[in-house]
Amino acid sequence: MLAIQRSPFVHDVVYQTLTLTVLIAIPIGNAFADRPEYRIETIAGNGMPGDTPAEGGLGKEMPVDLPFGVEYGPDAALYITTVGSHRVLRLDRKSGGITSVAGNGRKGYAGDGGPAIEATLNEPYEVRFDSRGNMLVLEMQNHVVRRIDAKTAVISTVAGDGTPGDRGDGGPAREARFHHPHSIAIDENDNIYVSDQSNHRVRKIDARAGTIETLAGNGTRGYPEDGGLAKAQPLHSPQGLAVHTGFLWIASVGGNVVWRLDMTTGMIRRVAGTGHKGFSGDGGDPLQATFDGPRGVAMSRDGTLYIVEGENNVIRTFDTVNGPIGTIAGVGPKQHAYAGDGIVAVKAPLWQPHGICISPDGSLVLSDTKNHRVRALVPAK
Repeated sequence: MLAIQRSPFVHDVVYQTLTLTVLIAIPIGNAFADRPEYRIETIAGNGMPGDTPAEGGLGKEMPVDLPFGVEYGPDAALYITTVGSHRVLRLDRKSGGITSVAGNGRKGYAGDGGPAIEATLNEPYEVRFDSRGNMLVLEMQNHVVRRIDAKTAVISTVAGDGTPGDRGDGGPAREARFHHPHSIAIDENDNIYVSDQSNHRVRKIDARAGTIETLAGNGTRGYPEDGGLAKAQPLHSPQGLAVHTGFLWIASVGGNVVWRLDMTTGMIRRVAGTGHKGFSGDGGDPLQATFDGPRGVAMSRDGTLYIVEGENNVIRTFDTVNGPIGTIAGVGPKQHAYAGDGIVAVKAPLWQPHGICISPDGSLVLSDTKNHRVRALVPAK
């Protein structure tokens, strides 16, 4: 008999149904048959590596070199971080035009106090916006979080001193050290959450005090005790983060698990993934699903978590209220080369995608990283 751990997000009736289903045989594909269907379109990137000219051009005609993070700004434009060209790009969704707004195309760590467009960045991974419209950029290889002022476009460092390390809890975030930070999230109070990947921690920067503390992970790699105090437990390579209704959702790329941290109690729970590598579980209990390389995540207002799997080359959706998990884009780990647009998204190969965000109109945008494209998932009608 297959043992089942009860998901904390599945209601009693749903849980009983899932239990009975598993005891008989999981009809993968049937239980999630009503998932929304998407078609896929390229909105930026010509499929080639190379630097995007500072003066810009039409988004689909320009190189977008290894896009990672994608996020909509307060101006309704899409912002894209490019690891290959060390820039942050702005895509005007109405005109289709793309321009560089941060980074001069050269790798480095310089420019604080001056225009962001003249600064040097080193592998910007993700971008977010605070309530004042300031842009926060996480640079993985500079081990910092930088801010671009919404009014002046001046760049400054707000967390990290540019040196890899593991220090700073209880003190100013600017003096702290990260080691290969990967992702950031911002809550309604402008507090910043950072996945400090190689330190196996998730850390919080207090918006008012400017101080930093660890919320999850004790600095060692491993799996936390389910239901244990998060900051006293090991953690395995946290990457994607999402804040929703008092919880912090954490994608563990090395552990192949999604965790949920209760920010009131500090307790951590496994909510998706067995911890084993694989590509299975669609239509069933998310705790019985297998992942390979969960990276970026995005949470909808209704509690749907979108999970980017870099090694499986897919986008999966997890209903955190009712439980089912399913695939909405990508063919799987064995197919990755670009094969066209305008087709059903689950028939479109992706290649190590990293970032995902939700558009103002409810559609999805993802970075098809090694295909050097940014693509939209539009609900099929």
